[in-house]
Amino acid sequence: MSPINLGPLEKQHPDYARALRSLQIWIDDHAQERVINPKKVAKDVRDVTTADLAFALTLMLKAGLARRVYKVVTPAGVLADGEFEDPTGIPEKLPDRFEHYFDTSDAEIVPMFRLVA
Repeated sequence: MSPINLGPLEKQHPDYARALRSLQIWIDDHAQERVINPKKVAKDVRDVTTADLAFALTLMLKAGLARRVYKVVTPAGVLADGEFEDPTGIPEKLPDRFEHYFDTSDAEIVPMFRLVA
């Protein structure tokens, strides 16, 4: 069982209870993951709209259950190690999985959600 409990948010926001329940199931099923990639969740959770899922994640942010972080996609298309509180704090160069440094100025920056609890 995950340390995150979205039950109180479901009660506060009944219009989004289905999205919050689906997100809770996803979090519980991926308990080893402390950073949520919204794109991955959207692929896995198909019983709610992307908009409702986005709102559920925003509710988690507002409730202090998660905080926004940013990751960088390497030229090979995988996420580089490290996460950043602010995209402006991303260094000009980062290493990929093989310790080859790449220029981040034209790299994709992906917003994610780090679980707080």
